[in-house]
Amino acid sequence: MHDLLMSKIREQFDGITTVTTYTNDIKYIISGQIGQRHDKLTIYDQSYDPLAEINQVSSGILPRFILTNQQQTVGSIGLSLKLHELLFVNNLNWLVLGSLEKRRFQIKTVRQQLATANPIRDQRLSIHIAKTNQEPLLLLIIAFLDRWQFIAHGHPLARPSIFNAPAPTLTPFINSNSLKYLPKE
Repeated sequence: MHDLLMSKIREQFDGITTVTTYTNDIKYIISGQIGQRHDKLTIYDQSYDPLAEINQVSSGILPRFILTNQQQTVGSIGLSLKLHELLFVNNLNWLVLGSLEKRRFQIKTVRQQLATANPIRDQRLSIHIAKTNQEPLLLLIIAFLDRWQFIAHGHPLARPSIFNAPAPTLTPFINSNSLKYLPKE
C-alpha cells in the first residue's frame, strides 16, 4: 500500500503534473496532452525515464486510447458519452469509477480495489495505491481522467447528447424583410 499526492494542472496548462509523497518528495512526473488524435500522456520516474503512456488513437465524441507499459501495449480505453460513471480498461480488466466534476476516482478489478483518488483542500488529489507493481499505470489513468475534466468542461460539445439538446426553433422566414410581401389581415 502506498499513499501519494498528485498536483492539479496549473491554470496556464503547461502540461506538467507532479506526483509526490506526503513529505513532498517528487516520485513521478506526468507530461503531455490529450484531446487530439496522436496526443499522448507519459509518466516518468525521478530520473525522467518513461514508464508508461496513454496514446490517443482516435478523436470525436467517442475517442479511443491505448495504454503502454515499458513499450508494450497492455490495454485500451474507449470513452463513452457517460464518462463520469464507468470506464473499462480492456485487457487489464480494470473498472474505473468516478466523477469528473468531483475529481473522485476508483480503479478496481472485480475482486480488489487497486487505487482511489480524492481531492483535498489544496486542490491536489490524495491517491491510495494498493498494488505498487501497477503504480505507474494507475497514476497515469488517474491523471488522464483529471486532465479530461478540462477538455470535457472546456469544450461543452465534447460530449453531446441528443436527449438533453433543446429542440430547434423553426422560423418560417429568414429575415423580417420577407414579411412585407405577405397579405395584411
